[in-house]
Order: sequence, then C-alpha cells, then structure tokens
Amino acid sequence: MNRKKVFVQPLALFVLMLAAMVSVADSAKADDGCFTDMPPGENEPLDDRPLINEEFDVSVRTFDMDSHDPGPGYEVTIGLDDKMLQVVEGRGYDYPKDMLESFGMVWMVDADFDGHTDVLVSLGTAPASDQTFEQYDAWLYNPDEGKFHYAKTFRDIYNPEFDAKGHRVLSHYIARDGKTMVYSAYYWQKDGSIKEVGKTW
Repeated sequence: MNRKKVFVQPLALFVLMLAAMVSVADSAKADDGCFTDMPPGENEPLDDRPLINEEFDVSVRTFDMDSHDPGPGYEVTIGLDDKMLQVVEGRGYDYPKDMLESFGMVWMVDADFDGHTDVLVSLGTAPASDQTFEQYDAWLYNPDEGKFHYAKTFRDIYNPEFDAKGHRVLSHYIARDGKTMVYSAYYWQKDGSIKEVGKTW
C-alpha cells in the first residue's frame, strides 16, 4: 500500500510539471505574434448563429476611367427576391491589362462571419516579380437595413481566405526574398474595419 502511494505521487508531480511547460510554450508562441494564438475579434458572432446564405442576383458593369483618373471602374447592381437592393461602385488600380482579366468578378461569401452573405468584387491581380496578389473590394450586407457597406481597408489584404471556424480572414504571400512565405490574420472590429492582429513566417 505504501509503495503504491510513493509511486503515484511522483507521477502526479511529473504531469503537473509537463502541463506547466506546455503553458509556458504557448505563451511564448503568442508573444512571437503567431496568429494562431490570437484572441477572438471584437465583432465575432456566436458559434451557433445560423448562416442565412442569401442568394443575391448580381449584374456587373466594368469601364475605363478617364485619362485624368486612370484605372478601371466597376458598377455592381445587387438584387434579392426579384427586388433591386443597391448599386455599389468602385475603382481598381491602374494595372497592366493582362492583370485585369479577373477585374469585376464577384465572390459571394460571409466575409465578416455574421451569418449573412457579403459581396466581394475582384480588383484584379497585382503584379509582382515572382507571384501575383489577388485583391478585392468588400461590400458587407446589413440585413436590418437591406444595404451594403463598403469595408475600406479590406482591399489591402492579399489573397484572402476565410476561416469560418476561427472567425478570421487569412492572407499569405511570398516575401521579397522569393522564398519566405508570409502568413497574416485579420479580425473585424466593432467599427466595421478589419485589423491585422498577427503575422508569422
């Protein structure tokens, strides 16, 4: 009986020490800015909120701006249930023509994780020496108003991907050395902006 007690106590002590080491390692990882350990964003919905997944009807018109304001423009007419909701418009960058093949293409996705479909408009692929960056304008749907609001800083995110489970927007690209892959994570804020909260290499 006494032998059993002597054996169990060191084992329990070892388990506690191991748990403490894991906790310290996780804290150090967060200090390094690894986005996988970042806290949730301020504007996250509840996990059990149902996805409404509106099926919008969209019509896109693209055009060239005048010579004093170079770059392409777009106009997207958005409707729902045979009713016109809103016409959104914007402009892209003055990229070479071959970089603008995807300009004006629409991607419908729940971009801000509120359970409703949003509209993303492609700005084309930004030129780079050894890669291209896909960028989008984001128009976020507010079902209470029946309107879309422009997320101004979203276009600064390269190659966005949506992590619905983590409620974050992920970005990745190759650094200037041509070898290092850079990953970033962004969270939506209460004011409707989106903020980079972590980066790793």
